[in-house]
Amino acid sequence: MKTSNNPRGSGVFFTSIPVLFVSFIGLIIFFSCSESNDIGLDLIDTQASLHTTDTLTISAITLEDENLATNFSFMNALGVLNDPVFGKTRASIYTETRLPMNNLSLGDHPILDSVYLVLNYTGRYYGSLADKLTLKVYELAENFPEKDTLYASLEIPHHPKPITKNPFGVEFLPAPLDSVMIDSIMFPPQMRIRLSDEFGQKFIDANGTDAFVNVPNYLEEFKGLYITVDENIKDMGSLFMLNMIATTTSVELYYHNRGDTINRMQRFPINEFANRSTRVEHFGYDHAEESLRLQVQEQDMQMGDSLLFLQSLGVLRANIYIPFLDDLKDLPRLVINRAELVVPVQQDFSTDLLPVTNRLLLLMISEDEELEFMADYFVGINYFGGAYNATKQQYSFNITKYIQQVMDGFHSNNGLALVVSGAAEDLSRVVVHGPGRSEKPMQLVIYYSVFD
Repeated sequence: MKTSNNPRGSGVFFTSIPVLFVSFIGLIIFFSCSESNDIGLDLIDTQASLHTTDTLTISAITLEDENLATNFSFMNALGVLNDPVFGKTRASIYTETRLPMNNLSLGDHPILDSVYLVLNYTGRYYGSLADKLTLKVYELAENFPEKDTLYASLEIPHHPKPITKNPFGVEFLPAPLDSVMIDSIMFPPQMRIRLSDEFGQKFIDANGTDAFVNVPNYLEEFKGLYITVDENIKDMGSLFMLNMIATTTSVELYYHNRGDTINRMQRFPINEFANRSTRVEHFGYDHAEESLRLQVQEQDMQMGDSLLFLQSLGVLRANIYIPFLDDLKDLPRLVINRAELVVPVQQDFSTDLLPVTNRLLLLMISEDEELEFMADYFVGINYFGGAYNATKQQYSFNITKYIQQVMDGFHSNNGLALVVSGAAEDLSRVVVHGPGRSEKPMQLVIYYSVFD
């Protein structure tokens, strides 16, 4: 991350949307609908009256946020998912391999036996593991760009010919929970993809050349891999996470030396020093649910009144605007005791295979249109909230300090952004209620004191 105030790398895509201004009657409603409440009366001055309201005007919209940093985690996502609500999502991986040591030697006369790409699962997945996917691997035509942050929208040119043993790809069932037996030894869940002999021969030919002298020379010859899956699937499919720095995540070269009966194996690891990035494609959300499509493609704020769509690896976020919040600071003797944003979930769009997101994160939008943590976040997760409450079927956030700071002029009222927490490592999505619904709308509940 660029700074501690920037929770998702450097730079966040932001679409400027005209706020729907309404008359000052919204502020009048705020007070005329307030009721006396006994909560916390023992904590405030007896000359103050405690009130609550949930009628402050809110507007919201779903936006696509393209700047998701995907190179800071040890995990990368792979797979394709046909989501009946969110449309199609594909996750692919760009990665380098590394020279295991300087001045590597495979012997005097190495002869290729086979070569494999080994990728370790983490156990995280989303979708159906019963649906087959087709995997292809390509060699990169260019090196990784020299940048600190690599985003999910990154594209690195690759050679057109696949280097999988079968040039049409490898059909497989994802098995992120199943251990693998190799030569009578049990290994953690992993994928083993046979690569072409032509690609394996490149390692044999590099033996005794400058390519095996050091890492910079090696990366000139072996720029990296592009690992992807065929987007054309009929079934739901799945997305899953891979542990890219596991000991066995690597290119495994099997060979023997001329006149030698000993079979040898040399790993070219994908380790913590190797550049990696997840590329995420959503294909324009053309096949998504209409309300989502209209919000993303046409910035239709009326659709955001009813439903909002949050997705990891998208990233889809919801921008939330509270237009009359600034006006509260002009009211004398008003103190915010508690402010809670309540976000109900639309249950119809979740299933056993596509469960709701476990945790959301609420951020504030700065004047520079960056997403930043608010003061309430730093108090602690139990105070701030964001976890899914299965009983109430909602998320809630304590944003008391934020509201008070806006009233005090410490922060500008540029709006809030609701996102999936840990979006680069999470695979889920959720549909929540917008602020204009007649039943269980998103709402800001404020408990406040007015002093005489």
